[in-house]
Amino acid sequence: MNQVSFKGSFLNPINVKKLNGNQYKDFQASFVELNPKDKADLDMLNKIQMTWRGDFTDTIFNSAFCSSVLGDDKKKFYALTSQQDSFDKLDYKKVLGVVEMNKCENTNRIEFLQVNPDYITGKPKSWLSKLFSKNTNSNEKLPFFKRVGAAILDSLKKHSDKSLDLISVDSATGFYKKNGFSRKSLFYPAYFIWSKK
Repeated sequence: MNQVSFKGSFLNPINVKKLNGNQYKDFQASFVELNPKDKADLDMLNKIQMTWRGDFTDTIFNSAFCSSVLGDDKKKFYALTSQQDSFDKLDYKKVLGVVEMNKCENTNRIEFLQVNPDYITGKPKSWLSKLFSKNTNSNEKLPFFKRVGAAILDSLKKHSDKSLDLISVDSATGFYKKNGFSRKSLFYPAYFIWSKK
């Protein structure tokens, strides 16, 4: 393991899919633990929240900032990056996704997971947009990277000492099911869990 003190720490390599011409090929990305007390890591999260159009980037940045002030060691922050080295200076333009995890008593809770919106595939379309759109997808721009969210989950599973749980937004329930999470209760359909064996 290649650790960098007080900065982003490399945890593991993980494959994603990178567009090469008109087809996807394996690409080795890097899963990195961030240190919110490090100015460079915090600055990188701030740049991401200002440039991505994601739903959770501002929440992740604000939580990391609060953790840096309060010294909350139960909150963990991670990034998946196309960067291969120099993890002490993460380039926000190469970050593919970020995640915030909270170490709870019985599980590790995934609080927020945000993939760079440019790399989200299979976005659900409303019935109205399906009705008025043509059936051809030839004008749609293919994302440069695929399998980013799945790679983040695979890395979290690999490094988690407990089961993982989360509260899913409606549009992501299929994604979590596909990646080995199951509903914990019929009465609370947004609550998903992955059990560590």
